[in-house]
Amino acid sequence: MAQAGTSAATASLDDTSAEALVYVAGWLTTAADLTHQAMLIRDLGSSFDVLI
Repeated sequence: MAQAGTSAATASLDDTSAEALVYVAGWLTTAADLTHQAMLIRDLGSSFDVLI
C-alpha cells in the first residue's frame, strides 16, 4: 500500500493522465479494504465463523 501511495504522489507531479491516477487510487483503496478485512477476521478469530 505504501508503494501505491508513493506512486500516486509521484505520478501527480508528472504530466500523467487522470485515468492513470484514478487507477492507482482505486488499487490503493482496494488494498486498504483487503487489509482492513484481513485484520478484522484475524481479530475475531473463530467467532467470525458464527457470523457467516
